[in-house]
Amino acid sequence: MAITDSLASLPFIFPWALIGLLSIIPLIILYMLLPKPFKVSMPSVMFLMKVEESREKIYSSITKIVKDPLFIVQLLVLILLAIAAAGPYILSYDTLSDETTVIIIDGSASMQAGDRFGEAQRDAPRYLSQVNTVILASSTPVIVAENVSASDAERAIQSLTTRAVTADIGSAMASAANMLSAKGGSVYVLSDFTAWDGLNPIEAKNLLGSGLNVTFVPYGSTTSNNLGIINGYLEKSNGTYNYHFMVRNYDTGVKTVYANVTTTLPNGSKLVYSPLTVSVPGDSADTFVFKNVSRGTTEIRLATSDAIESDNYAYVSIPGTQSAEVLYISDTTGLPSQIALELIPELTVTNTDEVPEELSQNYSFVVVNMGDRVLTGTEVDSLHTYISNGGDLVFVAGNYLESVNQTVNMSRMLPVRINSTVTSIDGTQIYAIGSDFTSDLDLNSVYMKTYLYAETRDLTATTYPVMTMEGVPIMAYGPYTNGTVFYFGLDDHPGDDAWNNFASFPAFPVFWIRIADYFAGIGDISDYNVKAGTITTLSNETVITTPEGNVTTNRILFDHVGIYTIGQKQVAVNMYNDKESNTLTERLSGIENANDGSELPTQYEIKTNLFYIFAILAALFMILELYLLRKRGDI
Repeated sequence: MAITDSLASLPFIFPWALIGLLSIIPLIILYMLLPKPFKVSMPSVMFLMKVEESREKIYSSITKIVKDPLFIVQLLVLILLAIAAAGPYILSYDTLSDETTVIIIDGSASMQAGDRFGEAQRDAPRYLSQVNTVILASSTPVIVAENVSASDAERAIQSLTTRAVTADIGSAMASAANMLSAKGGSVYVLSDFTAWDGLNPIEAKNLLGSGLNVTFVPYGSTTSNNLGIINGYLEKSNGTYNYHFMVRNYDTGVKTVYANVTTTLPNGSKLVYSPLTVSVPGDSADTFVFKNVSRGTTEIRLATSDAIESDNYAYVSIPGTQSAEVLYISDTTGLPSQIALELIPELTVTNTDEVPEELSQNYSFVVVNMGDRVLTGTEVDSLHTYISNGGDLVFVAGNYLESVNQTVNMSRMLPVRINSTVTSIDGTQIYAIGSDFTSDLDLNSVYMKTYLYAETRDLTATTYPVMTMEGVPIMAYGPYTNGTVFYFGLDDHPGDDAWNNFASFPAFPVFWIRIADYFAGIGDISDYNVKAGTITTLSNETVITTPEGNVTTNRILFDHVGIYTIGQKQVAVNMYNDKESNTLTERLSGIENANDGSELPTQYEIKTNLFYIFAILAALFMILELYLLRKRGDI
C-alpha cells in the first residue's frame, strides 16, 4: 500500500507507467549470466579455493557490466522510456482564471484627468484570463480585440487612446453580455464613472442579471485644475465669418491665458495671428469672438496645461472657393429640386431636357427628373456609360421609371426593383430608418398620394434610409460599377395631381443641400464643423486622414479633436462637452458597493508537459546504442 501511495503522489500524469522501470532487472541479469555449470570431482580444499575464485569472478563481472558503455546506454533508454510513458510535468500557478473575460476601458475625455486612463491601462492586465475580449467604451462600443490570449489582449490595451467623447458604458456592457451569453464569464469595467451616455452603469449591471460576474474598477478623484472650450459656432456677417467660443473655468479663482490662433490657408501656407487674451472668473463661463476667420482650417489653442487636453483646442473649417457642376435633366423647368440646387452658391447647375449623347465626366453628379417622358435607349446607354466611368446619378421618381418603360441598363442601374405605380386616396406614411440624408428631417407629416411600388434588391451593398410602413423603399442608394446611384422616390412635379407634399416642407431644400454635399462636397458650413461623436456615411470606401492617422472606410466616427480630411473636404471636429470637461463631477454614487459578491480571478494551475523531452532523449540514446553495436560488429 505504501508503494502505491508513493507512486500516485509523484508529478506524473500516469505514475503507474513507472512499473516499466522493472525492465532494468532482466537487462542486468542478461549481462550477468554465467556459462551453464557442470559436475566435476575435486578435493574439499580445492572446492573452497574455487568458491573464493567464483566470488571474485562475480565481483569482476559486476564491475565489468558497470564499465560497459552499451549497458549504460541501454539502461538509460529503459529509464527514459518509462519516465516518458508516465507523463512527467512541472506544476506552476498564475493569476489567470479558466474563464472568458471581457475588459471594458472607458475611453472618454474625462479619463485624461490625472492620468486615469494610463492607470487603467496599467491595471487591466491583472484581470485577464485565458480567453479575452477588449472593448473601448466610446460614444459607441469599439471591439479592439476579441477572443485573444492574455498577451495579445495586453498589447491591444496598451495601444488604446482616449477619445473626445462621452462613453456609452451601458452599451459596452451590453455588448460584453452578448459575447458571454453562451458560456458566461467575467466583465471588468475600468472607468472614472463621472459621466456617461445611455444607461447608468449600475442600472446596466442590474439589467444583465446574475449570470455574469461584473466588477467595477473606479479611477480618479475630483480636481479644479481645468479650463476648457465647451461650445462654439460660426456666424456669417457681411461675407465674412466670425467664430464665437465659450470657455469655462472650473477653478475658484480667475484664470487668464492666451489663445494662440493659426490658420492653414487652402494653398497650404500658415497664417499666425496675435494671441487672444482669455480671462474667465472662477467657477463661471464667458464667450469670446475671433473675427474675420480666413478660409481654410483654423486652430485655436488655450495656452494652458491642465487636467484635460482635448478641451483646450477648437478647430474651424471654412472651405476655400469651391465650385462643382451638376447636370439637371428634366422635362419640366422650375421644379423645386432644381431651384434648391441652384440656390447653393458653389454649385453650377446646367439644365437640359434630354441626356447628351456624350455625357461629360466633369459633372460632379447628374440628376434625372423626368415626369412622363420616357428616356430613349440611347439616353439610358449614355447614363450607363457615365456611371461606369465613375459618375454619380440621382433618379427622381416619375412615370418614366415604371417597369414597362425601363430598358435593361435602366433596370440594372436602379438600386430598387420597380413594379408599378400606386395611388392611395388616404395617403401613405413614410418613415426614416436613419441616414445622413434624413437625420433631423421631419418626414412624419409627408402626405404621399402616389408613389412607385418598389422592392429592395441588395441589402448588403444598398442603403434604404426611407420606407413606407409596408416596407416599400422610398429612398435608396448604393454602388453600381464605378459610381453611385441614388433613387429618390418623392416626385416633385407640381399641380393638382402632385404625388406628395414634401416640396412644401422646410426640410426639402435641406435634403438637396445634403445631396450636393454627398456627391460634390458642397454643403452648409455646419457640414464642415461637427461635434465629436458625429458619424458620417460615405458613398464609397475612402482614404480618410484623421488626427490619429489614415483609415479606409465608408463610415467615419469623428471621435478625436482635430481636422479630418475626406477627399478635398476638411472637417473640423471639436469636443464641446461640458459634461466631460467638468472635472468637479463626483463619481457615481454607490459604485464602490456595486461589486458586492464579485470576485477577482482565482489562481490558475498550469501544467508544463515534459513527455517530449524524455522521449527525445530516449531516441537519441537509441541512436547511440545502434552506433555502439555497429562499432562492435554485432550488427
